This record gives sequence, C-alpha cells and structure tokens, in this order.
Amino acid sequence: MQMVSAVSTLETVPAMAQDIEGQLKAVLPRSPDLLLVFVSYAMANSFSQVVSMLQQAMVPGHMVAVVGESVIGGEQELERTVALSALALVAPGVGLHSFHMEEDQWQALLTDDEFLAETICPAASGDAEEAALRAFVMFGDPFTTPVVQLLDACSRRFPGVPVIGGMASGMQHAGDTRLALNGEIHTTGMVGISIAGEIEINCVVSQGCRPIGEGFTVTKCRQNLIEELNGKPALAAIEEMIGGLSEHDRGLVAEGGLQIGRVIDEGKGNQGRGDFLIRALVGVKRETGAILIGDYIRPGQTLQFHVRDAKTADEEMRLLLEGETMLASATPPAGALLVTCNGRGQRLFNVPHHDVGLVRQVMGAMPIAGFFAAGELGPVGDRNFIHGHTAVLAVFRAAGAGAGS
Repeated sequence: MQMVSAVSTLETVPAMAQDIEGQLKAVLPRSPDLLLVFVSYAMANSFSQVVSMLQQAMVPGHMVAVVGESVIGGEQELERTVALSALALVAPGVGLHSFHMEEDQWQALLTDDEFLAETICPAASGDAEEAALRAFVMFGDPFTTPVVQLLDACSRRFPGVPVIGGMASGMQHAGDTRLALNGEIHTTGMVGISIAGEIEINCVVSQGCRPIGEGFTVTKCRQNLIEELNGKPALAAIEEMIGGLSEHDRGLVAEGGLQIGRVIDEGKGNQGRGDFLIRALVGVKRETGAILIGDYIRPGQTLQFHVRDAKTADEEMRLLLEGETMLASATPPAGALLVTCNGRGQRLFNVPHHDVGLVRQVMGAMPIAGFFAAGELGPVGDRNFIHGHTAVLAVFRAAGAGAGS
C-alpha cells in the first residue's frame, strides 16, 4: 500500500493541475485507486476545470473532490488563498465504493437501513463483508445535507465504523458548494467512498477542550432547552460552578465562553478527555434560568462544562496523537487525511500550519492532505458526529501494521 500527497499554489489552473500530476506520478507506481482532491474556495469558479484535468491526467479508480475555505497539503495549511492539494492511495486488496447521496434520496436513506447500505456500501451484504468494512470518507454540502440524521443512520446500520470527513466551506449561499465524484460536479448532497479490506484506518478526533468544574445531571429539559441541572435552575448552577473555578479558568470562560460536554458512555466512570461530545452554549433565558445548547438532551444525561483556547487545543491534540502513536506498531503510517475546522488555523493559534505541523511533529513525516471544513465528521466512542472547532485525523496503514481501527 502506498499514499502520496501533493500541493500547489502556482498562478494558473493548468499549471496547478500539472504540478499536482507531476508530484503524484513521480512517486506512484500506477494510477491511484483513490484520489481525494481539495480545492480552495478562492478558485471555486475553476473547480470543474481542476476536476476534469486531474481526472484525465491521473485516471483514478475513484476520485472525490470538495471545495474548502483553506486546504492542507504536506507541511502546509494554506489559509484563504488560491491553493490545490491531493491525497492519492494505491492499495491492492482494498475494496472501494464511491457514491453521491442526492437531495431527493434523504427520506429513504435516513429511514431505510438497507437502502442506505445499498447506496454507500453495496458489498456489505453479509457478516464477512461488513467485518471487512473499515471506514467511510464523506464530504458534503452544508445547505442540503441532514448530516446529524445521516450520521445517526450510519452509526445504526454500521456500528463501530467511522465516518470521516467534513462539510464544504468558504461559500455564503446555497448553490455555491462544489463537490465532485469521478469527474461529475455536484452542488448539493454528500459525496463519499467506503473503504474495506486489507487496510487499517485509525481516527484521532481532537475537540480542543478541557473539562472544568464538576459534572451535572440534567434533571429537567426539553429538546435543546435545559431548565434544571442537579435540581437547580441551569443558569444558577452554572454561575455557582464558575464561582468555584480558579482565576485562570474564570478568565478563559470570560474570554472564550463555555462549551458543554455531553457524556457519550454513561456507563463509564471517571470521564476525561475524549469521553465527551462537545457542543456550544448558544443562549440563555434569564427570566427562567434555562440555557439553550447546540444538541438535543434527555433527562438523566451527564454534562460537564469545558473551556477552549489555543493552549488547551494544542495540549489536547498532542495527547491524543501521542496516544494513537503509542497504540500503533513501530510501522509508520502510509499517510493521513486531516480535516480541521475553519475556526482553527491562525484564527485560533496565531501561527501558521499548527495542526498539520503538530501531526508531523508527533507522528513523523508522512503524506498528508485535507481541508478546513464548516463542520468536521468523526467518531467519538462508537458513534459518528459532526463537530465544530475540531481536528479530525484519519491515519492509514497497511493491514496488520497497527493496532486496528
């Protein structure tokens, strides 16, 4: 198995496409089985030209492309500028199936598990085939994709199989999204590929947060409105919790606000980093003391508040990357896909190339490509979620090289 990444910032579209072609062909022994292409939104008007040129030049078995506000390639995060990157995979013994989920299919896809399976992984018709399924990579249009329901359906139909990817970014209006599947251009829905067989794909999902204070039990709520925590009005419980924090943590709350961590596995004790699904606190109702969050909540669920800043995000990602490296064997990864939030990068860290640089610092030099997304897709525990302010890394290894996915 072999992976190669390429990145170009040359002045014209033909030059960029030829540059990517040259970098890939200089290393690859043949046409890639899979080619992932990331086009900066600054060149969205040239998206179809880029896709056509790379499709003809590389003749990949499958090609999936997405537009993003910024793209990642090699050692660089090229933010809000004209840039093109690609990640190519040559993988004998790996089964690939590419798909496009269209707007008029959503009702059937979300309610009929077998129709979903036929669309995104038709080979998964028996226990042996499903056991060989390693991951889905998906890129979507945020305006037309019911992504929360889709990820729930994927987790239900394919338990434990990660969905990795992100939502296109950079555009302001519906219809401006650019996606491509095997040379065909789409502006709606979701494109992706299922990956099965002799390959290992390990995921690191860094939500960039640190828990503070004590955990709370939700004692009264409706949908995304939390009325009581531990039997107290939610806002009063939060204010009491903040009063008990250190001066440093109170400063972080004042500067960056609170994030809410919902415990994924209620049966697990001693929750720490990686055990929470992070969601935003989106509003308060001071007249009732209730709070609104970016998730649906049930009574009895456990929450813990979190803070996010550059130092915390760096520390958390470093710890998770070191953990992945310790679990893996000494065999280096073949390559990686990195999808990070468009709110990270220099907006968060005030330095260029933070996330991709940290990956290479901890895990060593390897082919990496990806993009900045308007919502990152990755697993927490055994379920798949859409995230914000998160970095999702998918590390590819030949089968038997690491600890498994």
